[in-house]
This record gives sequence, C-alpha cells and structure tokens, in this order.
Amino acid sequence: MAALSAVKNKKNQKMREAIDDIAVKCGDTAEGEGVKIDLLVQLMEDVNIDMDEKEIGKLEHLQDKEKRVSRTDFVDYAKHSPAVKHYIEKKERECSSSPSTPQRRRKSIKIDKAMAAFKLIDKDHSGFVDREEFLQFTRNLEPMKREVLLRALDTDGDGRVDLEEFRQLFEKK
Repeated sequence: MAALSAVKNKKNQKMREAIDDIAVKCGDTAEGEGVKIDLLVQLMEDVNIDMDEKEIGKLEHLQDKEKRVSRTDFVDYAKHSPAVKHYIEKKERECSSSPSTPQRRRKSIKIDKAMAAFKLIDKDHSGFVDREEFLQFTRNLEPMKREVLLRALDTDGDGRVDLEEFRQLFEKK
C-alpha cells in the first residue's frame, strides 16, 4: 500500500511541476502576475492541441481585467483540463523518447534563473536594480563586500544594474 501511495505522490508531483512550467511559459512570474489566456491558447496550438469552447469559457470566467488567471485558479483549472493533460502527456512522451538523465531533465526545463532573481530584486519594476534595491538584497553581506560587488556588476558605471549586468552572477567561471 505504501508503494502505491509513493507512486501516486510522484505522479502528482510531476503533474504539479508540469502545470507550474506551463504557467511560467504563459506569463506568470515570481510576482504572481497570472497566466495569460492568449499565451496558453497559443502554447496549445503550437503543439496541435485545440482547446474547445468549454475550456476557453472556464478560463474566461476566471480571468481578471488584464485577461490573466491567478496561479491558484490556473492550477485548479489545469488539474481537470483535458487539453492541459494532453499537453503534459505529449511533453512526457517527447522527453521519454530521448535518454533521460537528471542533467538532461534539468536542461529541458528552461527557467531563466537570472531573470527570475532579477525581477524579485527589482522591487519598483524599473528594469534596473538601483543602489537601494541592491543594498537591501545584499544586506547580509559586509558593507565593503556589498560596495565591491555593486561596482563589479555595474559595468557601465550608471549607478544601477540592468539584467545583462546582473547575469554575471550566474555565469560559470
């Protein structure tokens, strides 16, 4: 019985991860901006999955003024959506047709970690991490190390760090 429960938990975990991946591909961010319905429909069309009017109607019922569905509502919807299930099964078949190693699975999940971290630090959504935001983010470092790191990242010397400058933290040396 415990083995059956473990298999079911693993299957549910895979489903949650796949739904989260879809949400990110459809515009949801760490700030919880929500899933864009038009991007979801396009994602399905890109892999030849047609969403019927009933499914689109459910999404439209859940959407806000900006035509986005919250992550929580999207997850609840996706668990029961035939189109989402079909998409996940199709992607799993694609992954299983190639050799499956933990490293290859990680590479297949294309999450831009630098961008996700940058968006969390850029509190005012200006597209730049200014001095105050950077110092708040690095508040656990020694003051001298914070200043050195800020100067090293700010390659153009404008007093703020843009995404491309920030990516230096994620590059392998």
